[in-house]
Amino acid sequence: MEQAVPVAVIGSPGGEVRFESVHPEIARVENGVLRFGATPGATIIVAEAVQDEVVSSRRYIQVDVEKPKAAAVLDWRSSGYVELLPAGTWHFYYFSGWYDASGSNIRVTGELASEVTLDRGYLLRFDVWGEIESVDGPYFDTLELYVNGWFVRSFNPTYDVNGAPLQPYPIPRRTEIIDLSQFAGSTVTLRFVWDTGDGQYQKFDGWFIQNIELIPIGG
Repeated sequence: MEQAVPVAVIGSPGGEVRFESVHPEIARVENGVLRFGATPGATIIVAEAVQDEVVSSRRYIQVDVEKPKAAAVLDWRSSGYVELLPAGTWHFYYFSGWYDASGSNIRVTGELASEVTLDRGYLLRFDVWGEIESVDGPYFDTLELYVNGWFVRSFNPTYDVNGAPLQPYPIPRRTEIIDLSQFAGSTVTLRFVWDTGDGQYQKFDGWFIQNIELIPIGG
């Protein structure tokens, strides 16, 4: 977006001041106003004081227009046992091609990832809920968040449920808020990683995530 800034001539240049830009598409002076911002790059603006068509003084102004950094935008890519449901709900699911008598099948994994440029501090906020096996809840059927390969949080229960093998363990819907301010000023990869850990007791709904958003810290 082009911006406009008034140009002031201080002192007595001794004549009419004329401006000429080497790259006017980057920055130029028109009617006493410096215009720039539409095209990134660097240019030199020559300011000449002219009297009776003779240049009595010459100055150079360097203008650098930086390309705006990409705002923090989430563009999710899914792989493995992850699907997008209506209303923007991500579902981390089990293999359902067959089940044996115990409700078991095969181990599955999946990932939901987004590379994002954090131009400032952000909070990552989303809703998460699910239904997993009632055996060793903290260690199997896990959903975890990583940032650039660093483990950030697990969304599984923190205690051992120890229910019956085919008894589902419901995880109520809750809102998670994670501070990403330590990564401000860098490009990172956010990864939700789904892993059943084994092929046992998988006849349940799995995990769901919805309403994923980045909230700037400080407004």
